Amino acid sequence: MKETYFNNEKLPLIIEPNGVGTSKAELLRWLATNKGVFTKKFYESGAVLFRGFDIDTPTDFETLALQVDPRLKNDYYGTSPRNIVKGTNFIYTASELPSFYPIMQHCEMSYVKEPPITLFFYCHVEPQYGGETPLCNFRKVYEQLDPKIRDEFDKKGVMTVRNYSGLEQKSRFNLFELKKWNELFNTTDRAEVERQCHEQEIEYSWQNNGNLRLIHKTPATIKHPVSGETVWFNHTQVFQPSAAPVEYEYIHARQHRAKTLFWSLLTKAMVKMKNLTTQPINQSMNVLFGDGTAIPDSYVKHIEDVIWKNLIIIPWKKNDVIAIDNFSTAHGRLPYEGPRQILVCWSAAPAPSKSPPTGGTF
Repeated sequence: MKETYFNNEKLPLIIEPNGVGTSKAELLRWLATNKGVFTKKFYESGAVLFRGFDIDTPTDFETLALQVDPRLKNDYYGTSPRNIVKGTNFIYTASELPSFYPIMQHCEMSYVKEPPITLFFYCHVEPQYGGETPLCNFRKVYEQLDPKIRDEFDKKGVMTVRNYSGLEQKSRFNLFELKKWNELFNTTDRAEVERQCHEQEIEYSWQNNGNLRLIHKTPATIKHPVSGETVWFNHTQVFQPSAAPVEYEYIHARQHRAKTLFWSLLTKAMVKMKNLTTQPINQSMNVLFGDGTAIPDSYVKHIEDVIWKNLIIIPWKKNDVIAIDNFSTAHGRLPYEGPRQILVCWSAAPAPSKSPPTGGTF
C-alpha cells in the first residue's frame, strides 16, 4: 500500500493502492496484517483516508469499518437528523440537514457521557460542488487559543443546552430547531426518556409547553486517552448562536457565491433577532460557561479563527472512506450543490488503552 500525508501537518494519513490490489478483500487482509502500526499512526495523525479502493456499497463500508474498529454502535444522542441505511446494522446517512446549512467543526457528541471513539465517513455519491467534510486537529486548537480565553474555559467548563419541542409543537419557522424529543429518544414514553437521561447522566426538565430541556455540564477539554495531550472538546463553536454567522463569513470567503453571501447576511440577522427575543437558556441550542454565564461572542469569534487557521479541506472522491479519531480530530460539513451521499458509522466503548498495540509494517 502507498502511504502519504495530505500536508506537513500529517492530517490525514492517506492510504492508497500501490499500483495493484484495489479490492476490498486485499485491503482487509492488509489491515489485519498491519493492525499494530496502523493503529499507532492513526492516533498520531488523527485521521486516515482510504482512497482508490473498491468500497462500492454501504455493506462494503460497514465491513471495512468493522475491520478497523469492531466496536461499532448505533446509540445516538446527537442533534443531526440521521436515517439508518437499509441492509446494514450500523450505517447511517451522515446528516439530513439542508445542503445550504454548514456544520461547524466538532468532536462528535462531545457533551455525552461516552462519546464515540472512532468515526467513519464514506462517500457513496460524490458531491458535484462543495460538500467537503473538513478536518481540524483540536489538539492544536487548544494550544493556539488565547491563554486568557483558554484559562477561563479550563476554570469554568461548559454547559451545553438543548431544547427539544414537544410532539405537536415543532415550529416551521425556527431554522435552528433540528428535531422533536421523541425523534431523539425514539420513544413517546416520557418515563423511557427519563430512564435514558438517568443512564446517560443528562440533566433534564419538562417544560410547560411539552418541550424537553437537556443540559450537559462538562469540562471544555479532555486528555487524549492515548497520548495524554489536552484536546479542545466541546460544542461552543457549534451551538453558541454567534458561531453560525462567523462560519458563513469564512465559507463565503472560500466559495464566493451569491448564495453564501445571502445566507451569511440572513443568518447574522436571524441570530441577532433570536438573541433579542429569546433568553440563552431557552434557545434551541446553546453553550454557556459551566456556571451558567454567557460565553462572549468575541470568544466564539476567536475560537472560529483558530479553527479555520488549522482547517484541512479535502474534496470527496467516490468510494473514499475516512476514519477519524474523535478524541483529537474534529469534522464538519461545507455547503454543497447537487447530489451528495455521505454515510457514517461510529464506535463507542471504554476509551482505548494508553498503550495501543504495535507490530507489523506498512
